[in-house]
Amino acid sequence: MSVFRPSQSYRADLDVRLGNGRMPSWIRPTAEGAAPNSAAWLAVMPRRAGKTWLAQGIAAARPDGSTVRVDLRSSASVRGTRLGCLTEGRPAPPVGPGQLVVVDEPALARPGGPGVDPAVLAAGLHRIRDTGATALVLATPAESALLVPHLGPDVPRDLLRPPVLDADECARMAARAPQWAPALVERLRAADPGWLHTTFLLELLLHTAEEHPALRTGDDGYGALLRAAAEEADDRHEYIRQWFGGGLAPTHRAALRAARWRTAGLPTAAGPAQDSALHVYGAAPGTAGPVPGHPRTGGSLADDPVLGRHLPEVLRVHHISDLHHGGRLSDTVDAKDRTGAGQAIAALAGAGTALDSYLDHVRRLADRGRAPHLLVVTGDLVDRPLDTHGERARAWLAELAALLAPHRDLRDDDPRVLLVGGNHDVSWDLALDDSPQARHRWFAAAFDGLPHPDLHLADPARRRLYVGYPDVGLRFALLGSAESGGEAAHDADRERLRAFQERYAAAGADADIAAVVRDFERHDPGVLARGVLDRLAPQPGVVTVAALHHPLSPVPAVEVAPYSGVVNAGQAKRALAAARTSLVLHGHTHLGFAAAERLLDAGPPWTMRIAGAPALASRETEERNGYNELFVAREGGAHTLALRTVRLDGGQWTPGPAHAFRPGAAEERDLAALCADA
Repeated sequence: MSVFRPSQSYRADLDVRLGNGRMPSWIRPTAEGAAPNSAAWLAVMPRRAGKTWLAQGIAAARPDGSTVRVDLRSSASVRGTRLGCLTEGRPAPPVGPGQLVVVDEPALARPGGPGVDPAVLAAGLHRIRDTGATALVLATPAESALLVPHLGPDVPRDLLRPPVLDADECARMAARAPQWAPALVERLRAADPGWLHTTFLLELLLHTAEEHPALRTGDDGYGALLRAAAEEADDRHEYIRQWFGGGLAPTHRAALRAARWRTAGLPTAAGPAQDSALHVYGAAPGTAGPVPGHPRTGGSLADDPVLGRHLPEVLRVHHISDLHHGGRLSDTVDAKDRTGAGQAIAALAGAGTALDSYLDHVRRLADRGRAPHLLVVTGDLVDRPLDTHGERARAWLAELAALLAPHRDLRDDDPRVLLVGGNHDVSWDLALDDSPQARHRWFAAAFDGLPHPDLHLADPARRRLYVGYPDVGLRFALLGSAESGGEAAHDADRERLRAFQERYAAAGADADIAAVVRDFERHDPGVLARGVLDRLAPQPGVVTVAALHHPLSPVPAVEVAPYSGVVNAGQAKRALAAARTSLVLHGHTHLGFAAAERLLDAGPPWTMRIAGAPALASRETEERNGYNELFVAREGGAHTLALRTVRLDGGQWTPGPAHAFRPGAAEERDLAALCADA
């Protein structure tokens, strides 16, 4: 028989809080019958937090006959205690001085819904007080929000938020399995204290460890244990439905979602005042704790380990493009004075390239806990495919990768940096090779180990397409639009180039043939191989983001050049929409750009967003350098996305407005509206 069971009938010897005569100071005045300032004491507790055990523990600690427990969900309980005044407005409750009425499961009705009218319950509580008895209501935050307006102005002084478990209470529970449970509890205290918030959570985790002994040791086992316990809570005990869905008011859920966005760096209309309601374990911020000197009085709902997996931290993705390592890069200081003194002054002012500035920017974000979790680069990593340029780009990416933030939903082996090549990453001098893939071999070798579209492979079926993050419910489609980059502009030029190469090769001339060949006029048509497009397919429950270099749609700029976009863009859009792609990221134009497009008569309605990034560092641009920031917020299996452009302005990286949307939805919406219940 199991030592630990999260759902079992009350036993005083297993009650780590009030059992065996214990009476913590946070509940003592109430349990001893001290009069509240309003109509009743109100203990605000989560569902699955031990409200019923608290009620039974109080009753066991008081003299016989001095405590009346009533469950308002049960008509039999209401009849048996003759407390109809709490549900139907009947007068004359049969209690008197010295008695404590504990109201468990008040079952309050939301406007228009079934249950007990909060005004009727409040009136009944006033009648109980008039008899000289004391009432204690055990309520969820949702029930508290409904009842508090009816209890009078002094009710804030009567609110009790039972603190999280202290060290002694945890030790008492762990003592049931002294061989292994105390060590596990200490590890939880150091690494994941959210599991020590309530008796239910701790007992659930210890029960899981009891059932799966192999998960008690090692980092891999420990992580698997936490996941298994969270799944057990939701699957068997309906923790999310009961607690998040039923135990919180809509305003609480909205505040919790809004707090996530603010932590990620996006403001919402929901104010910080709402966040105090989320501190349901112990004292809220800025208030006196319920237990002076208690070692752990408070805990945020955001730290609840099961809710945290249902509503994790917002995932941050930086979309950068057109880095052009080795090319003409924007300077952060306009140092026109080329003398030694001028250069020294420029150095003091922070002279460097936009690439340097971006790294400094990400370091500052990391210091504030807002570094990106993932990086997507949409081409033109180098100005020319030379080894020196590639080495610089690879070193820069390695420095940036070291700054990326961890995320609970990202696994240790999940790739953090994703690439697609651009026209500048193609070896133009190899465009005449008998193998059309030869021009892409340099890029594949230079960035080996980082996921990219594998254009060096002839067979589209063998190329990498999707990179998935299963715990996030997110995947990226890596599309190689520079497939045919470096084509000779004219047929005659192609023959001249071939003859030129053959002459030099035959003569054994000591010359940089590649440099000469590159100077011939070339076209860089954006095209997506049909064999790749045919592999695009929807994946239910997963958000799909595509990345390529060339734009799929015209951007608001005039560029007079052949093949400036994707020549089969219409075909690509149809395939991407059919695969339920939520967002397409691109570069190439050096301009920030965002659009929403929906193909008519192409199946069920689906709106696909398209976002171009400004050039991150190139000087060859008509607008400020910058990047796009993508936010992915998961709630269970549902997602909300937000996108904004951040530009380098006067030495500062300044974010623009955010555009938030549900995947495939026709309209963008205000973040505050998206935080509300659907």
